[in-house]
Amino acid sequence: MSDFNPVFIVFFLVLVALVFLIFKRTNSNYKPSYLKKQELVKQYEYEMLKLISKYEKEPEVLKVKKIEFLKQASSELHNNIFFEDKEAKALVQKLASL
Repeated sequence: MSDFNPVFIVFFLVLVALVFLIFKRTNSNYKPSYLKKQELVKQYEYEMLKLISKYEKEPEVLKVKKIEFLKQASSELHNNIFFEDKEAKALVQKLASL
């Protein structure tokens, strides 16, 4: 019985170390909410600018595509947990002015 005590202690320490490494690795990819919010704003602006550059020679098609994009963006922003209603409206207005 005394021969197994050091083996159990070493096994327990290795198990604790593995659990600690697994939890540390999963928590290291955390981004603060303000950073996620900024990334989302930049993504919407980029998509709108890409849409404008794609249809800049066809104003009627651009108008239709822009309205579709704004409706989709508005819907997504109002359902997003990072944006309040006021912020979502302000961002949609900013996108519309591009």
